Amino acid sequence: MRTIPKSSFRKIAIYAAALGLITSVAGCTSTPEAQRPTVVVTYSVLADIVTDLVGDLATVEVIIPNGQDPHDFEPSAKDVETMNNAALIVANGLGLEDNLQQSLDAAEQVGVAVFKISDHVKTQTLLEDGATVTDPHLWLDPLTLSAAIPALAQKLNEVLDTDLTERSAKLQQHLEDISARAATIMAEVSNCTLVTGHEELGYFATRYGCKVIGAIIPSMSTSAEATAGQISDLKTLAAAANVQAIFASVGTPSNVAEQLAQELDIKLVELSTHMLLDGDQYEQFIVRIAQQISDALK
Repeated sequence: MRTIPKSSFRKIAIYAAALGLITSVAGCTSTPEAQRPTVVVTYSVLADIVTDLVGDLATVEVIIPNGQDPHDFEPSAKDVETMNNAALIVANGLGLEDNLQQSLDAAEQVGVAVFKISDHVKTQTLLEDGATVTDPHLWLDPLTLSAAIPALAQKLNEVLDTDLTERSAKLQQHLEDISARAATIMAEVSNCTLVTGHEELGYFATRYGCKVIGAIIPSMSTSAEATAGQISDLKTLAAAANVQAIFASVGTPSNVAEQLAQELDIKLVELSTHMLLDGDQYEQFIVRIAQQISDALK
């Protein structure tokens, strides 16, 4: 029988130790699925951003089903339980998830951390019924959304006991790249004058040089209703501004939008402003909106 030299045993031991160390380090970048904490996000567009940030360190669950209007969503008992058991809840704030507010408050009372994106960005306001209201549709500008990423990463560091500094920087760069793509598309429009379904495109308009002159529902929320007089005024305003299209979205009364477009003899374009289409990520979401607006107004 061949005898293995002691020096070879030492080499094998060193190699085995090194392999174990490499495996251990690699394991720091991933958490087994069954052991992952849950990060709850209120709606799908925001959930895609959070997923990019946490990778496989946590399970990301969405409360508001993709395709449902977040302005009027009502949580189920299961949704409330999911929120109460989360390591962190990431919400938009500013009344977007109005019917979730009671559940968010209850989750905080039982010790769940809640992070509101709107607390960490520069928000916009609008006059509504004579009062100043803050616009919650901040996800429609990648750079506004980007401003909240460092604070979100820091909060995730605390609840997940990790370091997302590098991921945070990469995500911010990605959002800047997305915004640059949208800006290139929107640069093809010489007169970006918008009529929308409700008051939702303010951040997008500010970023890409557009002007919103009115909305079918003159409110930040689709739960509001427009009067016949308001629709008549909008028609007059749109005709005077020579608008080329009406941009409807989730919650827009389709019969009103179709009639208005027909009477003005302009295009009616359906935008997905509150949800991701099947297979989309945030980049496709923003680029599609920019392309649809650009195509309709060129």
